[in-house]
Amino acid sequence: MTFRFSGALLRYVDYNRTAVIDAVDLGTALALLEERHPQLRPVLRDATGELRRTHQVFLNGERIPRPSPHLPLRDSDEVVLLTAIAAG
Repeated sequence: MTFRFSGALLRYVDYNRTAVIDAVDLGTALALLEERHPQLRPVLRDATGELRRTHQVFLNGERIPRPSPHLPLRDSDEVVLLTAIAAG
């Protein structure tokens, strides 16, 4: 599947807007992505290892409110990670 990045996350993936990952579910895909870009893990995960609530996950254009690590993925899927930015 293809991951797409924008905004604040780009600096943690060496400014690559896309990454192709071969995995059967979201948890495995994220682990492989974090292995490729170790600086991404502390940004994506909280102290318990869960995906931070500040990140929104979209699968093929549909927002996944509380994505499970067991969410199945296909080669043709596109996962978009967006980070909510608070303004003061």
